[in-house]
Amino acid sequence: MKILLTNEAGCFHPGIIALAKELSKDHRVCIVAPLTQQVGSGHSLTVDQRPLHAQQWFVLDRVKIWSVDGTPCDCVALALDKLLLDKPDLIISGIDPVNNRGNMIYTSGVVSAAIEGAIQDIKSIALSATILHEKKERAYRRVAKFVARKLEFLAKQIPDYGVLNVNFPEKFKAKNLMPTALTDGLLDNEYEIEVNPFGSTFAWLKSPLMEFGMDAYEQKGDLYWLKQGYITMTPLKLDLLKGDALTALQKAGIKL
Repeated sequence: MKILLTNEAGCFHPGIIALAKELSKDHRVCIVAPLTQQVGSGHSLTVDQRPLHAQQWFVLDRVKIWSVDGTPCDCVALALDKLLLDKPDLIISGIDPVNNRGNMIYTSGVVSAAIEGAIQDIKSIALSATILHEKKERAYRRVAKFVARKLEFLAKQIPDYGVLNVNFPEKFKAKNLMPTALTDGLLDNEYEIEVNPFGSTFAWLKSPLMEFGMDAYEQKGDLYWLKQGYITMTPLKLDLLKGDALTALQKAGIKL
């Protein structure tokens, strides 16, 4: 299988390197990922006149590595249009060291890169795990080994015109897999504000936190099952037209 790997943490992050090492044992693997960290980039693409700089690196056996000074979605789009010789059979985005559960998927560069692949009609998976210390390469290797063993199974769970969002808790058992919905919650974006001696205001976004209500666990969504030690699998469809919303709007009529 031809597999394209990308992420939001950078092309040399231990998560993507662990994936590449495991998957390249049985598959053709290429990494096209941001040169620097792009956390929270969402589905942004570089559309101004700034050129993207792509550079190839030769640091892994059997794996081509391209760095791109852009967003995760830039990496996928550029890879599919120019950098790859052949269209990949599968795109895997991750491993993100923070779980992308609930509404955090909307700002996640990891999930958005997978969605960019799905838009291009390529099966795509987003991976994240609870890694308390990013340099714990052993933890990344464990997740990567699981993905390599279960790759065929995971690929079959990808919905048509959608992606599969997979989250790993800090401690997990391979048999504990749970299909689940997203947990409803609010993103609590808190900023640190400072004013310099010249009167200019500067703001830093602290780590965004999910703010869940008392009913979060009652929903029994991805947050609940992650807390129970389960690996969660959430199919995300790209069709944002949910339910009967359009029908309701049409019935309402337009009166100016």
